[in-house]
Amino acid sequence: MHDWQYFFKNDRSNLNQGTYRIFEPEWKAEILHWFSQKDVDKQQKEDFIQALIDFDDGCGDFYRYRAYFLAAEALSQFPECSLGDAIVEKLLKWSYAYFRQDKRDWQILPKPLVKTARKTLELTDRKRVIAAFVHLVHTTESRSILRVAAEELGTLDPGNKSAIAALMLLIQQNNSHLRTAIRSLGEIGYGNETVITTLIQFIKITPGNVIHSLGKIGYGNETAIAALIQFIQMKPDEIATECLMLEDIYQGAIIALGNIAYGNQIAIATLIDFIQRYKDDVICSHAAKALWDIDPGNPIALNTLVQIIETTENTYLLDMSVRYLMVIDPGNKAVITILTERIKSTENEFFLCKAALCLGKFDSGNRVAITTLSKILETAEEEWVYFYAADILAPTNDYQQQIIKAMWKMVNLKDEHTSLDALFILLEIDSNNQQAFDTLIRLLNTTKNQSILTSAAYSLQQLNPSIKLETKKLNELITVFIRLIQTHHYLEVEEDENEDLFPLEWLSYESCLLDIADNLTSIIQKEHLPQIVITLKDYLSKKFYKNSSYRYEAVFNIIWHCAENLTYPDFHKAIN
Repeated sequence: MHDWQYFFKNDRSNLNQGTYRIFEPEWKAEILHWFSQKDVDKQQKEDFIQALIDFDDGCGDFYRYRAYFLAAEALSQFPECSLGDAIVEKLLKWSYAYFRQDKRDWQILPKPLVKTARKTLELTDRKRVIAAFVHLVHTTESRSILRVAAEELGTLDPGNKSAIAALMLLIQQNNSHLRTAIRSLGEIGYGNETVITTLIQFIKITPGNVIHSLGKIGYGNETAIAALIQFIQMKPDEIATECLMLEDIYQGAIIALGNIAYGNQIAIATLIDFIQRYKDDVICSHAAKALWDIDPGNPIALNTLVQIIETTENTYLLDMSVRYLMVIDPGNKAVITILTERIKSTENEFFLCKAALCLGKFDSGNRVAITTLSKILETAEEEWVYFYAADILAPTNDYQQQIIKAMWKMVNLKDEHTSLDALFILLEIDSNNQQAFDTLIRLLNTTKNQSILTSAAYSLQQLNPSIKLETKKLNELITVFIRLIQTHHYLEVEEDENEDLFPLEWLSYESCLLDIADNLTSIIQKEHLPQIVITLKDYLSKKFYKNSSYRYEAVFNIIWHCAENLTYPDFHKAIN
């Protein structure tokens, strides 16, 4: 089978008579294999590539782009293609604005196109891509372009000398790009001794960025480990000129040391000493976890976390220590006993609730935790208690009616975010709860709070996969969100009774549209796609782009998703 038209034969007069295997995922591997075969005539390969990049889909270029990306991937198997340079150049222009410096190329490109182009750069002829980036970092006069291009080059080609040299140059110039260049080296400079030594020189100027990068590139490196140890051994006033908590000062270095110093005896001794110095502070739990990471089984690490749980009155420290023990020693009997005793003995209601939540998380199904939370649920005044308690109690069928009652109490409060969260818990308990569903639809149709719309779309996406909404309900929700995409406009930010602005309500309506679109693509089913294309296609016109570029982008994102999941003939029919 040497004839490329076996994979692709376009018949615009009758699409059902054409051959469009190039758009069918199950054929992709075979097509790429075809390009690798030496017994296939070179001209056949050239003609196939030419047909792919010249394809006029007649439906908004969605499938033209897909054909072009396949041609680009084919270069990995057919690098000698005469069209290779032009194809990679086009990919680079689609991927990064800094490759569109010619005024003729200036344009804002849809995000799905940019995202897919960047992904394809990793799949095409890498030598051409790397060469283009090397040329850019050697010739650009812009420090901003130099930094981002160098980081991308280092990602595409780990250890690339040009990429590392470019970032090192920016660091040594100590300009406004210092911090970002240090972060970029933390992405690409793994194990490079020169990079590590240079970064350490700036640890007093920008400790957070240097420490973060050392924690990513310095695994097993004695120089990096020694620098972190020295930092941790310093006194707080030697590091920070302002009044900061110990956690703010040391946490990054402790976590970084835990990432790179496995088995290092000096690091182990340093963390043990640190724990003894600051045993009453929140930072102690982070140090104990890092100690366990570099010395698994260390009794001091384990005992420190257990002791914190036994003695602390700080609920944040209690919660953090329990979380760490869930990782390093799940099921620890001493922890269960201690938490049980503290629940029975405490007179502090806030601490009681936190301890019960911690016990419920650490020991799923624990009767003391469940009974305590059930009692708390009856009398709680804080909204957060209801939701955390419901999370622990939900798996226990005995308490579902109590949770349902509590969630309806939350729904009936004035706060829409609280209502929304409660409604989704009700639907997780019973996806057929018609009252909860109707209330959710009413909330979406009447809210003047933009963040409610994005939160609802996100929550629907995050709904437990085992929870299956009835087809009718899912269709109704999708219809609501599609209508929001079509009609949603800027809403005035409302103030609360104290004239304070809710932070979440600062979300722009543009961001709201894009967030709804992104979440919507993850929940729509294949049977919805043709009708969605038919409903939204008119919003891709130049008229709507001028009136609302963000609505245009949101619609483009949704229709791009439809194009990726429909056959070419079906999509062509829907959009024309």
